[in-house]
Amino acid sequence: MHCLLLPDWKTFCKIANKVKCFIIGRKTYKIITTSKDYNLNKIKKVKIIIVSKKPSKDFKNFYFVKSPKEAINKTRRLGFKQVLLAGGGNTNSKFIEQNLVNEAFFNLDPVIVGKGIRVFAESNFENKLKFLEMKKLKEGIIQLHYKVK
Repeated sequence: MHCLLLPDWKTFCKIANKVKCFIIGRKTYKIITTSKDYNLNKIKKVKIIIVSKKPSKDFKNFYFVKSPKEAINKTRRLGFKQVLLAGGGNTNSKFIEQNLVNEAFFNLDPVIVGKGIRVFAESNFENKLKFLEMKKLKEGIIQLHYKVK
């Protein structure tokens, strides 16, 4: 299973439409569906797997699971070989801790913030990365692409 970790919304939509499946944490899903800054209409015919300790009933394109391993197993059962991970800090950390992420994208935005959603929650892990690519995006944003070793 090829699992990508990606924080940028525009690139996220592009890759989600390509791989046709993404995994998201419950809190991040709620933020995306209630914020005016995000638009799920830009993502067409994509399966969404929501990781939550209290799963709800599955819907047509939405599936609920309790753990990262269950999420990966669900993507395999649905026939996907690649999946996009868009969790918050807690979800991302759980996937990284279990060695379920193969690649990671990080955007360096020309903004300094004092609070917000962390890419990873504080936890006891360390993963080495291999640099793959750097892209300059609009408005001074630099995107870094790494392979997780």
